[in-house]
Amino acid sequence: MKKIRRQRGFTLLEIMIALTIFAVISTLAWQILDGAMRTTTATDAASAKLNQLQRAYNLLERDFFQLQARAPRNEPEVFYQDENAIELSTMSGVSGEVRLERVRWRLKDHRLWRDVWPVIDSPASVKPEEVPILIDVKEMSWRFWRQGWQENWTDTGHQPEGVELTLTMENGDTWRWVFMTPGDMPEIKLVEKKEPPADVPPPPSTPAAGSAAPADASGEAK
Repeated sequence: MKKIRRQRGFTLLEIMIALTIFAVISTLAWQILDGAMRTTTATDAASAKLNQLQRAYNLLERDFFQLQARAPRNEPEVFYQDENAIELSTMSGVSGEVRLERVRWRLKDHRLWRDVWPVIDSPASVKPEEVPILIDVKEMSWRFWRQGWQENWTDTGHQPEGVELTLTMENGDTWRWVFMTPGDMPEIKLVEKKEPPADVPPPPSTPAAGSAAPADASGEAK
């Protein structure tokens, strides 16, 4: 007589143990993945912040290095400070053309702004273009160098020989930048391209060497 073998399945205890092991492995995998994602996010945010700081530094360095002793028309202030904002004239290259530019650096709504007027001699009614440069700025302070550091710049008819900017960020970081300036060097005069007037006739052409002179009706050369 043949014995019939019965197939046995998993017991409830075995299923619970397997599910527990699977849950532990899944939790560990999720923690590793979540940690990697958090690290990537933090790295991207830090990189973006560093890029903003580098851009702000480059713009400030260019403005102060190319500082010009030139006030806007009908205004005596060459270099002007109003609380945490400063106005200055600098050189800028747009589409390969070098021109004078009036800019203002200021702090508002926890942002560092660079305002640019379209023309240095713009009328008083013309508003500048407001460009945000750096975010999450808690405090900003200036110092100016001329025979020693000064907290405030009151000699608006002249320019400092050096500028110090201290930025305190929302996360507690502090950045201190020092820039050299040309001081009171005279304004660089830009050479404008001169085009000949349209109504001036071209100069008469002279006969080339060895060419014959025109003859009159009698056949004699003039």
